[in-house]
Amino acid sequence: MKKVYSILAIVFGLLVFVSIGIGKAEAAVGNGNRVIGLHDRILPIKDIRVIDSDTKVPLSDMEKAFYLTVKTESGKTTIEKYGKQFIYDASTGKTSLNGVEQQWKPIINIDGTLFISVKFLTREIGFKMEYFTNIHTIRIYRDDYKHMGHDAFEQMVKKAIEDARPTPPAKPSKPSKPSDQSSPSKPTKPNPNKKPVVYLTFDDGPNQFTLKNNETLNNYKVPATFFFIGNEMKHNESIVKTIKNSGHFIGAHSMTHDQTSVYKSTENFMAEMTESIELLVKLSGNQSKLVRVPYGSTPHVTPAMQKSLKQQGYKMWDWDVDSNDWKYKDTEADQIIKNVQEGITKQAKAGQQNIVVLLHDRSQTTIALPTIIEWLQKEGYELKKYNPANHLSKNFLKDPEL
Repeated sequence: MKKVYSILAIVFGLLVFVSIGIGKAEAAVGNGNRVIGLHDRILPIKDIRVIDSDTKVPLSDMEKAFYLTVKTESGKTTIEKYGKQFIYDASTGKTSLNGVEQQWKPIINIDGTLFISVKFLTREIGFKMEYFTNIHTIRIYRDDYKHMGHDAFEQMVKKAIEDARPTPPAKPSKPSKPSDQSSPSKPTKPNPNKKPVVYLTFDDGPNQFTLKNNETLNNYKVPATFFFIGNEMKHNESIVKTIKNSGHFIGAHSMTHDQTSVYKSTENFMAEMTESIELLVKLSGNQSKLVRVPYGSTPHVTPAMQKSLKQQGYKMWDWDVDSNDWKYKDTEADQIIKNVQEGITKQAKAGQQNIVVLLHDRSQTTIALPTIIEWLQKEGYELKKYNPANHLSKNFLKDPEL
């Protein structure tokens, strides 16, 4: 009898493994795996699973794509967006929406990672979905956001899948005869003993915390890069001039920082960038052409926006390390420090020679900044500001021209 139970247990375990593992993607695009798109972009989600005929992805990926507010306390994970509140209770495995318990499991825990139903989340926060079954793709979109047609999007995904397929290895050629011409020198490898250069960048100013962060930077003799919002510059002209006179570099961060307004169309997008740059030039005197788009270039910047930026000579910076400082209270500044330290260490180990860190002009960041700088200096990292004469390409679109 024990033998029978053992066999049944093994069979049950295999069934559970198979049911959970169905649809797991090894890469965001290619090899026949599933794809999730948002408007005109393919989201970089690598772990896509179909469980009980429902597509689920890691909550952390959806948090980044939709800028969800996610907090976990006392075994409960709360997700908020557009007035909707989702709560997952780890003790019961149940999910509630605005206080109403759901009769199915839109959020599940798999090996310590929370997965959320794509259909459940996106429809509840006001998005639509289009299914492309022949290419295993779900497109998430909203009618009030200008985007390409579904046929064009399908062709874009097909091309991305085709481009992601590995190229067959070329047949080895016969060795050529020695030549009198000298062979080209091998590229110089980065010195593993040299620490990378770190660029501290601050978004969402100018405001009172911009001045406090500036004071800290000056005390430690550290240059930095600030990305200012146009409407904030209008009310804080003196702060703009203070930052400029302190020797820091200033880029533009749109006029409104309103996601709906900025990305409504290519025309809206370029108007926000151009107006904020022109205002910055007027107030600071610097002929800056550097922008950081709100919430990062992926998945918001469309190919048309990307093309327009290049046509008008703009450069665009995203980041390598996200401090996620906006998530934390003043009493949680230690977590910001930890995020920065771990992120920079990871990038350095991966061989990154220039590391851009995302911070914000907020009170919790002001508290964390001295410790971050002291750690960087102690570890031997070189701290620099953006240099327009030696532009570094730092964007999620991997566009060397931006």
